[in-house]
Amino acid sequence: MSHTLRRLLPALCLLALTLILPRLTHAQGGPISYPPETEMVRGMIEIRGSAMHPEFWKYELAAAAFGTQNWFNLGVSETPVQNNVLGRWDTRTVPDGTYTLRIRIVKRDGNYDEYTVQRVLVANSAPLATPTPEISPTPTVTPTPPPATATPVLLTPIIPTPTLAAANTATPTPLVAADAPGPAASSTDDGGNAPLTDLGPRAAAAFLDGARLVLLAFLFVGLFFAVKNLLTWLVYRFFAGP
Repeated sequence: MSHTLRRLLPALCLLALTLILPRLTHAQGGPISYPPETEMVRGMIEIRGSAMHPEFWKYELAAAAFGTQNWFNLGVSETPVQNNVLGRWDTRTVPDGTYTLRIRIVKRDGNYDEYTVQRVLVANSAPLATPTPEISPTPTVTPTPPPATATPVLLTPIIPTPTLAAANTATPTPLVAADAPGPAASSTDDGGNAPLTDLGPRAAAAFLDGARLVLLAFLFVGLFFAVKNLLTWLVYRFFAGP
């Protein structure tokens, strides 16, 4: 009897390992790609990954507070999924804390493969950690002086101002009439003649009148001879024979 048990023991151990190792392997790797272990989530999240098997029937998503078996359903689907959305979880429906996600891929014979993601942290009330931006030092800009600009200088031509020599203005010397014989107190002679100081303007006026008469005489004589010569030429031109 003991010999029979010794022969069956290796077979029983191999069978146990065949049943346990797949679950342990899936629990470490698993088909759930998001969220990974120790991920902090909030609000509505997408659970992503793959749910496929040659004998696939359906898959079931569930979650429970970490370290408990109080599973609550997150979704069931009979459609295989490959690297896509497995389901959605509104984390606002549960208290903040650490949770375990589970997926069961159920085969047509009713058996299933189970995979879990441990220590997913739900933190809806905690403020989001805002990364502090690194302040880059502002480079100091050294101003470059602009190139010197030549300033045009306007040269004002110096125009010499001609100095007009003062014309020698001859001051006419008034003609003083010779003293006429007679009493010095009388400005007129006995015959009632004009004052002696009026002789200058009268003499000039008489001179101008005489000049005009002489000029008219010359013009008259010249006109006379011109008409005479014209008449003589006409007579010789038209009336004289050849």
